[in-house]
Formats: sequence, structure tokens, C-alpha cells
Amino acid sequence: MKIISGKTIFASLVFLLIMSFVVNNFLNDNDYFRQKDEYKRNSENEQKIIGVEIRQQNKQGDKFLIIADTLEEIEAKEKKVILENSLTTIDQKGILTKISAGNAIITNDYNDFIFSNKVIITKKARKFTLITQTLTGTFKNGNYHTNDNVDIVSGNTVIEGKGIQIKKNGEYIKIKGKAKLKMLLLQKNAN
Repeated sequence: MKIISGKTIFASLVFLLIMSFVVNNFLNDNDYFRQKDEYKRNSENEQKIIGVEIRQQNKQGDKFLIIADTLEEIEAKEKKVILENSLTTIDQKGILTKISAGNAIITNDYNDFIFSNKVIITKKARKFTLITQTLTGTFKNGNYHTNDNVDIVSGNTVIEGKGIQIKKNGEYIKIKGKAKLKMLLLQKNAN
């Protein structure tokens, strides 16, 4: 029978001790990377604000109220605000305009916008409603356009078209491509 020498036992213990340090260090490093990854995800989520209400007023006295499910602000050369499921109400000297969109990107100090994912604009005072998929423009000049299909209801007139260009908040409206125009009869005149 062969007896194990003291040197072999000592060498084995040193080897086990070094291996335990290596394994322990490796496991701690993996945990460190997991925590770093979780921090990264949490910091991304912190930039997205849930349940937003923004009130703004520009130099012309127009008031803006923006309500959205989420808001993400991107600090870059051109500041961007990205909204999900937003409702924007604009008060221009008592005339209210409501704009709802699934997604909205607002840039240039809340002046330029890109609305997408079912856009609806309503002006009750003018009995005007516009429904489209996307809309791009500027609040300051009141100019906006889209190349998507549009449905417009203005008073007793219904217009369906392929794209639209609007200037000065509706003073100039141009329907692109072929358009269908329907005039609805009023109930009083129908009898």
C-alpha cells in the first residue's frame, strides 16, 4: 500500500484553494455583469416617463396641453420628445384643436411634429375632423401634410383623398390625387 506524502496533500490543498478563489472570482464577475446589465435596463426605463401631462404657452399666446401614456425625452443636437398614445389640445384664442395619435415625435422646442399610428384632428368650432395614418408639420405656421389616405369631415361635407397639404391652420387645403366629395343633407331640409 502506498502512503500519500505530506507534500502531495499540501500541494493538493494549495491547488484547491487557488481553484476556489478563481471560481469564486468568476462567479462574482458574472454577478457584476448581471447587475451592470440590470442597471442599464433600469436607467433606460427611467428616461421613459409614464402618465404625462404637459402645459406650454408660446410667444403668440397659444396654449398647449399634451397628455400621453408615455414620454421619452432624447437630449441630442435637436431635442426630441417621443410620446405614445398622445392627445394634444391647442387653444388658439379660444379656438380648440385636438390631435390624437398613437405615436408622436415633437422637435424644435415643441414646434415641429410627426404624428403616426392613426391621427385624428378635431376642431369643434369649425366642425372639422381629419383622420389619417401619419401627419408631419409645424405648429408655428400651421402647415402640415401627409401622403396617406385622408378622411375629412367639414360641416356637411365629407372628403376622402390620397394625401393632403394644409397651410395656415386650414386657410389653404389641397387634396393630393383623386378625391371623393360627398355632401350630406341636413335633416331639416330632407323633409
